[in-house]
Amino acid sequence: MNQQEADQFFQLYQRYRFEHQFDFYTKRYEEFSRAQDQAILCSIGLSFLAMLAGALETLSFPGFRVACLFFVAICPILSSALAGYSALYGFEQQAKLYEDARINLERIRAYLPRVEQTAEKGEFLDCLNEYVQDVEAIFKTEQGYWGQISRHGPQI
Repeated sequence: MNQQEADQFFQLYQRYRFEHQFDFYTKRYEEFSRAQDQAILCSIGLSFLAMLAGALETLSFPGFRVACLFFVAICPILSSALAGYSALYGFEQQAKLYEDARINLERIRAYLPRVEQTAEKGEFLDCLNEYVQDVEAIFKTEQGYWGQISRHGPQI
């Protein structure tokens, strides 16, 4: 492989493999972080609504007391169901997995091989090979996590 081919490979790899996966990990991290935050806020809101309904239950308007008692009973159930769903789906764990992969890719990005910085062809090829191996190791680690889940997950 000559210097020009190596440079073309690097540009294509960087654009279509590295950047594509980096963007994917970033979007997935944001999605799961947002889902986790929403679940927490909804759970807090339901708990607050139950507390408010319990406090307002003492007011004696026709039908109001029954509605407040209904909210006092149903809101904790909904909050628990939401917390269970959040834990089952693993928003926090998935967000952490994608964030770890993204952070590791950012670290590697800081050491990108540059054609201009490497005078000799052999030096650039060695640097490029090491870079690709490091990036692919991050991808394998992330994929290995999903393999572990599918192998040891619940049997249907």
